[in-house]
Amino acid sequence: MIRSIPTRRRRHYVLKTCLALGLLVLGYLLVFLFPKPMFGYHSSYQNYRVWSDRPIPGEIVQVLDDVTRRLGASALHERTTPVEIFFCNEPWRLWLYGGAFSTQLGGTADVWLTRRVHIRASSIAANRIHSPNGGPLADAAQRPLSYFIAHEITHNDVSRRFGRTVMLRYPRWLLEGYADYVGKGGDFDLDSNRAQFIAGARELDVGKSGLYRGFHLKVAYLLDKRGWTLEQLFAQPPEEGQLDVWLRSPTPP
Repeated sequence: MIRSIPTRRRRHYVLKTCLALGLLVLGYLLVFLFPKPMFGYHSSYQNYRVWSDRPIPGEIVQVLDDVTRRLGASALHERTTPVEIFFCNEPWRLWLYGGAFSTQLGGTADVWLTRRVHIRASSIAANRIHSPNGGPLADAAQRPLSYFIAHEITHNDVSRRFGRTVMLRYPRWLLEGYADYVGKGGDFDLDSNRAQFIAGARELDVGKSGLYRGFHLKVAYLLDKRGWTLEQLFAQPPEEGQLDVWLRSPTPP
């Protein structure tokens, strides 16, 4: 009996802790799944539904028109599909709603549940996002705000076509490369980037630069040079090492 009292107390403590954690997780899920009350500003344009924690300027129309232009490069995007975009100007909102518990991302797409797009602090009127570190944004000319929105929408389009578990089933070079391919809207010189890749340029190494240009190069090579369809590419994506060999070859197949 003397030993049973501490045991009961421990069990009681464990149960209380589990209950508290369960309530915390439930609270987070409710806030995550139903974010609209937390964003005070809303705008609609064509198939786009935009929410923000700051006033949305009229230039959002030009930004979204450019998003539509960029999505024209996609073999998957349907113009009738509603798109929900949330601008998280406050860092804590990006951390909470972005799904990655990070404030350093340009944007995120929730391919698992809601298929919402979350974008970091941005200047909509200037069509640009604010750099996470406060310095110049790498490849800024090719990556305006409209690029980031189109990039994340493409992740959701891939999820709709190939399933919600795409992040688990396909290589990163394919998922991010195709999103970059669409997001750039044709603003990509394949031959120039291939030459930089062969020369070992930092910009073509995602580990050194954080850019997806190397992944984009692989996707563009298969789609535009080899003539693969997107269905072929996702049905049997080549090993990344084999792609590197092809791209470095003086006469790639």
